[in-house]
Amino acid sequence: MSFARTILGDIDPKELGVVNAHDHLIRTGAGEVYIDADHLLDNVDKAVYEAELFVKASKNWANSGTIVDMCPANSGRGMDKLVEVNRRVEDLHIIACTGFHREKVYLETRDHWVSRYTVDQITELLIADIEEGIDRNDYSGPIVDRTDVKAGCIKVATSYGIITDFERKCMEACANASIETGAPINTHTTYGTCGLEQAQLLIEMGVPADQIAIGHIQRNADVWYLQQILETGAYLEIDGTYRIKYQPDSNRIMELRELGKRGFGDRILLGTDSGKASYQKAYGSVTGVDFNPANDGPRMIDEGFDPKFVDDLLINNGRTFFTMRKDK
Repeated sequence: MSFARTILGDIDPKELGVVNAHDHLIRTGAGEVYIDADHLLDNVDKAVYEAELFVKASKNWANSGTIVDMCPANSGRGMDKLVEVNRRVEDLHIIACTGFHREKVYLETRDHWVSRYTVDQITELLIADIEEGIDRNDYSGPIVDRTDVKAGCIKVATSYGIITDFERKCMEACANASIETGAPINTHTTYGTCGLEQAQLLIEMGVPADQIAIGHIQRNADVWYLQQILETGAYLEIDGTYRIKYQPDSNRIMELRELGKRGFGDRILLGTDSGKASYQKAYGSVTGVDFNPANDGPRMIDEGFDPKFVDDLLINNGRTFFTMRKDK
C-alpha cells in the first residue's frame, strides 16, 4: 500500500491536502543559526500560530494541509517540539526530513563526522532516521537517542555554482538511503545554481528521476534552463515567496505559467521556505508559511490559470511526490 510518512505516522497520501513542499517550523540551533540568528525558530507557540494560519488557508482548497519541515541532520532538528506543534494543530500533517544542508552550514567540515565516516556509515544513519526514528540529539553528539518520529523525505544541498567534495559525499549517502527506503529527495540549490547537475548526478547514482525535486530553483528565472531539468524526469520545487529583494513574485508566476504551457504542470511543487523568523507572521512579518494557499492560489485563479492546474500545484503533485516508493 502506498503511504506518506508523517511525524505522527504513515498515512494515505490522499490525506495530505495542500502540500507546502519546503518550509521550516522548528529549528533549535546549529550552524545556520550560528551564521544568522534570524534562522532560530524554537518557539512552539509561534510555530503553532504559523501552522494554524497555513491550515486555515489550506481549507479553501482541501480538508487538510501538510508542511514538509526541511531541517536536515545535524542542523537543529527538534523532534519533540515539532511533534508538540503537530498535536496542537488540527488537520495538520508534518513530514520531517533527514539528509544534509550545504557544506557552509556545518562550519568546520574538516572535522565533521561526515568527513570522518564512510559513505556506508552515513547511509546507515540516514536509513535509521527513516525506518527507526530521528535521533533526539540530531546526530550532534556521541549518544544516539532515537525518537519514534520517522523522516519521510531526504534533503540534498549544494553550494553556489559548485558541488563540493563534502556535498558530493553527502549526496551519495542520500542517494543510497533513498534507493533503500523509497523516500523522496528534495534539494536545496544556492541561488538556483547546480540544479541540473544535482538531478543528473542523483539519477547517475541510481535514484529514480521522479523521486527527485530540485528546490529553490525559481531563483534562476530562466524557463529554458528549468525545462532542461524537467526533461531529466525530475520535479521542480518552486518556493521563495515574497522575496522581493531577490526578484518579484511575478517571476514565479511566470515560471509556473510557462512550464505549465510546455506540459510540465504535473511535476512542479510549491513551497514557501519561510525559514527565518523575519519571514513568518508569528514573528511580525506580513508574509508566512501560508503564502501558497493564501496568496499564490487566488492570484493564479485571478490571472486565468486553469483551476485543475492550480489544484495540481497546491495538492496533487505533492501527494504524488511525497509517496514513499521503492522501485523493484
